[in-house]
Amino acid sequence: MPSYLQEQWYVCSWSHSLTDQPIGTNLLNERVVLWRDGTGRARAAVDQCPHRGTQLSLGSVDESGCITCPYHGWRFDSSGRCIEVPQNSPETAIPRKAALTSIACEERYGMIWLCLGEPHFSIPSFPEWTNPRFHHVSCSPYTWECSAERMLENFTDFGHLGYLHDGLLGRRDDLIVPEHQVTSEANQLRYQMTMVVPNAGESLPVANFRGESGLQTNTYVVDLPYTIHLQSYYHDTQSSRVLFFSIQPHSDGRATGYCYQSRDFDLEADDSPFVEFQELLAAQDQPIVESQRPVAAPLDLTSELHLGFDRVAIAYRRAMKRLMETASSTPTRVNHKEEVTCM
Repeated sequence: MPSYLQEQWYVCSWSHSLTDQPIGTNLLNERVVLWRDGTGRARAAVDQCPHRGTQLSLGSVDESGCITCPYHGWRFDSSGRCIEVPQNSPETAIPRKAALTSIACEERYGMIWLCLGEPHFSIPSFPEWTNPRFHHVSCSPYTWECSAERMLENFTDFGHLGYLHDGLLGRRDDLIVPEHQVTSEANQLRYQMTMVVPNAGESLPVANFRGESGLQTNTYVVDLPYTIHLQSYYHDTQSSRVLFFSIQPHSDGRATGYCYQSRDFDLEADDSPFVEFQELLAAQDQPIVESQRPVAAPLDLTSELHLGFDRVAIAYRRAMKRLMETASSTPTRVNHKEEVTCM
């Protein structure tokens, strides 16, 4: 994995999934272990005991919040320092080298975020999280055999909405992509598009329309490298549904998406249709995205064919290339700004 990716924040678990036992996962080809210390705070380290390289995620967490190696019982505290080697007598000093490689770990929005290096930007913003008008529904994570770039581009691709998701996000008899602009600045892309979309019906009542279709304005914020905030505003009812979507890149060809479906309408309604709607879209997208070659989306724009309605993908690949080139500089010095118009 490119080194610039190690300077970014990634979701690696739902908070509710991390309880009293460690969890092992992969981030950017690095094995990582998550656990909660004695105060309940989430901790993370390279999933490798310094003694014999055993995966600590196969071990346990004791009542004091120390993680214990399953091979020899070595115990490590919240800082990663080894505090007990059972094979040694109590008076034997523990080498300073007997320590874990800790990883930056934060909990926000009910998610656990990790950064393998020095964070280059802040954790992406999810402004509705603290807004009492919104109700948040967490969807089941889904893992695809594809790159994180391909997964993200799929969620920003307007051209496939009516064709692949006919009757859900658009219609095959109306595939013209409306006019939109893409603004790129620092680590963000911003763009907006207004379109007529169908009501998915009584079985999936996720769109707050009164009729069979309605006017919807989608406002996107993409935080590089792999997070999307999408607000869908329904003109008919002046209400909104928000998708907050962030991707964990396990490796060059494997990624997991974590998604919230949030809404400011029907707060007491059954949440399952919103989850089912997202799962249905993902099931339609998955085989398509997993088939794409090369697995990594080429940052060289001459490697694939781009048309006018691909402006978001073009802007994203340009921004990723700039991120690669500027990752070692101070974020406040990154002042690039551009606009791309699509007709």
